[in-house]
Amino acid sequence: MMTRVEAAIIQDFKVLLESSAPYALSSPSFGSTTLHDFVKGLILSTNLIDLIEKYIPEGNHVEWGQIIDLKGGNSLSKECDIVIYKGNPFKRIANKSMRFVIVDRAKTRLVIQVKSGIQSLSRDDKQYCRDVRKFAKEVWYFAENCYAGSKARAEKLRKSAKGAGYGEFFYLVRVNDRTGSRTMDDDQLLRFHKKLTAIE
Repeated sequence: MMTRVEAAIIQDFKVLLESSAPYALSSPSFGSTTLHDFVKGLILSTNLIDLIEKYIPEGNHVEWGQIIDLKGGNSLSKECDIVIYKGNPFKRIANKSMRFVIVDRAKTRLVIQVKSGIQSLSRDDKQYCRDVRKFAKEVWYFAENCYAGSKARAEKLRKSAKGAGYGEFFYLVRVNDRTGSRTMDDDQLLRFHKKLTAIE
């Protein structure tokens, strides 16, 4: 049976889903032009950053950015949808429209790749993980929509992500690709929360 605390956490994710998925604006049923995938991804990423900020232990920060290896020739990582780090960033770029940080590799705790949907792990997903793991010890995969008719199928995707080097795999909703039904699997979202609160 779910506790009140767990129910409150799941409610946070329901609010995240509602605020991240403007379906009326991105539904093909209203015409061919919908919200661009990049825009939908950016909405989800920024909303997820706000939610993660509530969960991570004090002293850690979460933003959109890149990682710099100050000891390894000042090389920069690929863009990171979400980077969790300790202390202050090497450089913060902020204005009314955006917040972007460049974080010292030594201060980086975790990178989360955010995707609007997953049916299978792509070659780009695998390459991204390999590239970013040169800068961060831990990389997670978080999808808004996991196209899997069953939890068993979602588990296969998780194993595939782990096999590609991702430390963890999570999704906001599981979508049955035959019926279109959407299910929020509470157990893996509670695990996401638990993992975040355990970051050192």
